Amino acid sequence: MTKGAEPLFAVLRLDRQFDDLRRVFDEPWDYITVKEVLPTWEEAEQEVQRLNALAAEKGCVYFSSLARYFPEGRHGSSEA
Repeated sequence: MTKGAEPLFAVLRLDRQFDDLRRVFDEPWDYITVKEVLPTWEEAEQEVQRLNALAAEKGCVYFSSLARYFPEGRHGSSEA
């Protein structure tokens, strides 16, 4: 992990109601949402499983991803 960064786990939603995957890359803010950020991978994965069970018929999928949190901002770390 980068010095000065804390690992966190984002729960994201991908809205799959698009006709061409290129649209997701061109306008990701229309299709990808950060739902919440959790402190552990286990919590994030539990939430992903719960949300995917609820959203099975709604045309979206949830997934988690590692993120880095810089409590003192990027300038408080040694990485530029």
